[in-house]
Amino acid sequence: MKIKRFFSGIITAATAAAILTVGASAYDLNKDMGIMWGASITVPSSEFAGLDENPYVTLTFSTDDALADMEGHSYWVIKPMVNDSGWPLISGITELTPSEDGSSYSVYPGDTSVTFTVPSDFVEAVKTAGVAFMGHGVTLESITLSDQAPAAPAAPAETDYPAPVVGTDQKGNPDTGVEGIAASAAAVAALAGMTLVISSKKK
Repeated sequence: MKIKRFFSGIITAATAAAILTVGASAYDLNKDMGIMWGASITVPSSEFAGLDENPYVTLTFSTDDALADMEGHSYWVIKPMVNDSGWPLISGITELTPSEDGSSYSVYPGDTSVTFTVPSDFVEAVKTAGVAFMGHGVTLESITLSDQAPAAPAAPAETDYPAPVVGTDQKGNPDTGVEGIAASAAAVAALAGMTLVISSKKK
């Protein structure tokens, strides 16, 4: 599992870098969300003015992996909300995994970014009011809008190695050579027996 998450972090980092190279600009956040749910940061509505043309939102962050050993705090989440009265959660983001209680979205140690689209029910509200973020165990770094979906990571190359060549007998069982040696020994013993009989007859 640790290896899987490690490679996931590499893939998401590469994805974020790729998005930045297509001409999109990043809005710096540089905010440690801590673990007490007291920190927050807002992104003004002006950053989402082109959301219709640039629907893919990439949020880069780092995780506090030390929380894995802290009882009651071994979880990592981000909580994007409409920056309006009551800060309602932007729910229904299909690209993200809801937290256990459904109040935020889970990320994992070693992840470095997530890319998502704002559900259609929230697009106008986000363009009008902007977005507020809270979270736990993460430091938010930047947010970027793009018109291109991140490329799916390439599947690992599969190499077809030739199967080892193993001899088989008539029963289709692997021929280890033991049967051949036993057969040769039996033939030698039979020949020796015949020689002994012939020798006895001559006497």
